[in-house]
Amino acid sequence: MARKSDSSPSSLLLATIFVMTLMALSQPLWALPPFPGNEAEEIEVQVGKTVEITSSYRYCWFPTVQRFTSGEVMATMRMSPDEVNPEGDISAYCISKDKGLTWSRRYTMGAGANVDGAYSESPRPDGTIWQLYGWVESYLPEPAEQLHLTLTKFSRGGMEFQQWRDVPLRMSQPIQLARTELFDRRVQDGNLAKQPTVVPWGPIIEALDGNLLAPVYYTAERDQRYYRLALIRSSDGGKNWSEYSTVAAVEPGEKPWPGTGGEGPCEAGIVRLADQRLYAIYRTGGDGFIGQAWSSDDGKTWTKPASTPYKGVALRVRRLSNGVLACTTGRPGPVVVMFSVDGSGANWSHVTPIFTGKSTHYTDFIEVEPGKLLVVYDSVPYGWHPIPYSDRESKNVIYGTFVEVRKSRH
Repeated sequence: MARKSDSSPSSLLLATIFVMTLMALSQPLWALPPFPGNEAEEIEVQVGKTVEITSSYRYCWFPTVQRFTSGEVMATMRMSPDEVNPEGDISAYCISKDKGLTWSRRYTMGAGANVDGAYSESPRPDGTIWQLYGWVESYLPEPAEQLHLTLTKFSRGGMEFQQWRDVPLRMSQPIQLARTELFDRRVQDGNLAKQPTVVPWGPIIEALDGNLLAPVYYTAERDQRYYRLALIRSSDGGKNWSEYSTVAAVEPGEKPWPGTGGEGPCEAGIVRLADQRLYAIYRTGGDGFIGQAWSSDDGKTWTKPASTPYKGVALRVRRLSNGVLACTTGRPGPVVVMFSVDGSGANWSHVTPIFTGKSTHYTDFIEVEPGKLLVVYDSVPYGWHPIPYSDRESKNVIYGTFVEVRKSRH
């Protein structure tokens, strides 16, 4: 359920770069103590080569990127409109065998390679990469909190996958059902009339006890003002999932915390810190600021939601091999990567523009080798609209840009 652009990136480019530069130099609105011993450390960030992963005269946008244990890199992309229409959803993926320098043709599929999904933070012990598909099923007349996930397991460097479309998911409360419709005609297209507003989005991570955790955002039937951000958990190796905890939410009758946008917490990046805490950073809406929270008990409870000084969508965060946290995002301005040098998430700096053209600003990245990132993003010259047939030149493009991050000490 990726949402429409909040504003025009091209018209805000200069202003956005200026504002984000100021934010990078300013003190945040919140602070936690840095990790001991890192106060004198700094980083150097260098943006390097950009490669084209794939392109199309049709829809080709919203990328993600993962890496198999065997070394192959998989970049996924949506090939259909941004609409509530699971029956018409098309996605695809490309494979690189040289750390992202060159890429294969697109391999097309439906469920399993869409940005609206939760992907393995790292390959599972058997080398597979998992995805919990973003379209969750409701089997009427089952209760509105009893749903079903589609689980896809990619293996053999992307050349094989297995898929289960009826993995049980139990939520803590009844879920709002949204009307399905086409992007352009605004009518139902197929037999599916209602779609649960539950979206797995972010990483599938391993809990300290070996169970699996994944973020989801959803709209509850009893209070449809804002999304709620939660963790779901599987204690049987992914066969069954249930809601485990609330990461951030505006409860019924409450007012949102300062800086919250009109959507509420959604699209979360979650990462395990060096001290074993979990850190979550998430979208709240185009008119609001990015939110964040920490958990000291492996995701069971979370600190109160707090806003950062930054705006953005589709937060992706990883802890790099040098201990630094990296996060990619964008909107209203360019696609950027920023860093938490002390690895705590408490302070973000070095906001580095990657791409200043028109984009959905949905991004992802991996560390292809120590200190070297591959950041993927899209270029969409007509935004949320298809390229008109009269334009024989323009294409939607998925790009990858390499970024080097080096620690230094002052």
